[in-house]
Amino acid sequence: MSRETENTLLLLTGLSVGLISITGAFTRYVKPSLLPWLALTAVLLIGLALASIVADIRRGGPRRKDEHHDDGHGHRGGVVWLLVVPIVVLIFVTPPALRPQAATGSVSNVSNDALREAFPPIPAGRAPELSLPEVLMRAANDSAGSLNNRLITVTGFVLNEADGIDLGRIVIICCAADAQLARIHLRDNAGHGAFKFTDNTWLRVEGIVIPAEPRPHTPPIPTLRAVTVTPVPAPANQYA
Repeated sequence: MSRETENTLLLLTGLSVGLISITGAFTRYVKPSLLPWLALTAVLLIGLALASIVADIRRGGPRRKDEHHDDGHGHRGGVVWLLVVPIVVLIFVTPPALRPQAATGSVSNVSNDALREAFPPIPAGRAPELSLPEVLMRAANDSAGSLNNRLITVTGFVLNEADGIDLGRIVIICCAADAQLARIHLRDNAGHGAFKFTDNTWLRVEGIVIPAEPRPHTPPIPTLRAVTVTPVPAPANQYA
């Protein structure tokens, strides 16, 4: 691989990382808190590529044709440019958000008496918004009972199950490769599964959390008894 090709690939890689950072598409790959590191990576890659290009120009520009030595591998030069394909795809193609089937496990099975502790109070207001993973953690491990009889707001997508609808959210710890599914049963105020929505419909629900009854060999999934249910557009960042 020639230096010109190396510099071009390095510059394109830096530009692709920079573009997905600026457009927000990076949230389909990693969690938002990693944005500063992506931005720093883009700056470093672009800076290294430009520095190398400038240094080559100062040394007299690209090597002349007669300076190349025939090592018997000249026919492979074009293959190197296939490395550009994934870079171009990264720039111009944004993958869809992961579906529940792609999650590697569930974050709903978190109940453990040894982990119980008093969580901070829920923010004041009529129905403060909590993330679905936080609701699950509080329901399973909060010794202060901060969710008891408290109206909250939760946003997630619909999962149709045999016994009714669940509200779900994909959780990523670091990147999309370690995605897990958080879910909570969604029932009406009387405790019935009367809601009818298609899979992957996004809902904003105001309701009260009912803790799960302990059952052997069954993950404890609490229930959200809804007071209001409102379909909403999918958020820009569909991961929690």
